Parts: sequence; structure tokens; C-alpha cells
Amino acid sequence: MARVSFDSTKKPLEELLKQAHVGIIQLPDFQRSWVWKDDGLRALLASVSRSFPVGTLMTLQTGGEVNFKHRLIEGAPGEYRSAKPDFLLLDGQQRITSLYQLTFRQDVIHTRDVRKHAIERWYYINMNQALDPSVDREAAIVGVRKDKTELRGFEIVQDLSTPEFEYENCMFPANKVFHLTSGR
Repeated sequence: MARVSFDSTKKPLEELLKQAHVGIIQLPDFQRSWVWKDDGLRALLASVSRSFPVGTLMTLQTGGEVNFKHRLIEGAPGEYRSAKPDFLLLDGQQRITSLYQLTFRQDVIHTRDVRKHAIERWYYINMNQALDPSVDREAAIVGVRKDKTELRGFEIVQDLSTPEFEYENCMFPANKVFHLTSGR
């Protein structure tokens, strides 16, 4: 019988997301699709922003006797579809995909609301609220429509459609957490 070894290491989230982005970490094809809803995304981002633990990941190093079919995590660029992964993500796929979508991917997120209706959202951290210890962190995580506005009735109550409007409203785009320069 082959010797099996286990490794329990801590890796920075940014490193894991970069590896998922380029296909070093992929999913075994038998994994279900990504299913997180808007409220779960906001809660996860709030937890990570407070350095709360959000669970562990379990990966399988590829190259053994058994070769599983693999696929990129949802939202990763198709140009890496032919990449051969070094690791398959066996447990933690929903969390890593959610964090990838929220903080790394540079596109609107296709998710569902609490009634399971399809919605498209951009996520922001309201910095005034996030820095106020009397405000629950989850309340500081905001999802806005695809056009980066928030409506009440037919009236726009918040417009984040330009970087200037984001700055003016002290709203930090969650997908800029690991992309601090415009060249990345």
C-alpha cells in the first residue's frame, strides 16, 4: 500500500485565490455547482473582514493512480481551462468560490436573493460603518445592482457607478481587496 501523508499548513487567502484563478487549484468534476446566495456572501465577507475563522479546506494532490476529471472554479477565466491542476479542492469549494467571486474576480456576481430569484450584484464595504464599533460588520457589507446603483421604488438612492462616486460615498469595492493597482 502506498504511503499516505497529510499536511496541515496555513496559506494566505490571496495565494489560494491566485492558484484558483490560474487553475493550479481546481474542482473534481463530481463537485456540485456553486450555490451561495446574497445573504451568505455578505456574511462570509463580514466574517473574513473581522479575521474570523471560516473553516478549513481539504485538497487532494493530483498525479496519483486515480485521475479525476477536473474543472475550474466558477468565474475563473476560461483561458486556464486546459491547465492541469496540482490540487483538487475536495472540501471548501463553496467558500473558496464565494471568496474568489467577492474579492478576486473583476465582474458582476450572479447569485440569488433570499427568495431564490436570480440577481446580479457588486459588493462593497461601507468604510464608515465598518470602522464604527457600534455597527454590526455584516451591515457594512452592501450589494448593489449590476449598474452599481441602489433603488428605492424608482428613485436612485445611491450611485456607485464611477470610482469618484465610490470614493465620495466611502464605499470600498470588495473585488479590489487583492487588486490594489489598476494594472492587475
